[in-house]
Amino acid sequence: MPQPTIPQPTLQAPLPPQAVQAVKAALHNIPMNATVGVTITDVGVGWATGECPDTPAFQNHLGTIHAGAQFLLAEAVSGAAFGGAFAAHFASAVPLIERLDTHYVGRARGGLTARAEARAAELPAALEAYKTEGKARLVIDVSVRDGDNKEVMRAVAHWYLRSMATLRSK
Repeated sequence: MPQPTIPQPTLQAPLPPQAVQAVKAALHNIPMNATVGVTITDVGVGWATGECPDTPAFQNHLGTIHAGAQFLLAEAVSGAAFGGAFAAHFASAVPLIERLDTHYVGRARGGLTARAEARAAELPAALEAYKTEGKARLVIDVSVRDGDNKEVMRAVAHWYLRSMATLRSK
């Protein structure tokens, strides 16, 4: 399977401040994110950034940041990007991650930063699918960098959103 590549940022649309705060709060309220120190630093329509500190408790046997902490950051920042894409619908929908394909490309030293971005060409179709069918899927690309700004992980997240109305109709 070819390794994912992270495209150059193409989505820059901002969200209203109250939507940014709602997406951040949803991700920050997940106990595991709080335990590891994962925070979402910015959110827009289909994109997000986040960070995770280098904490001795979450280092591996090599003294670098454990793959689990990197994975958690990638999942959280991809969820925030997905949340930014569907912010108008989150009060009446259930988001779920279906899959997170990861590729660790280097040892992580120092605090982590990450950027997640929906594939711009797929976003309009996903929004239309949710509008017409009450469900949508969207792929989010993630790049995680360490304290030296070296890419240490790439990921591709597959997210699914389903309206509560479609859940009740089953």
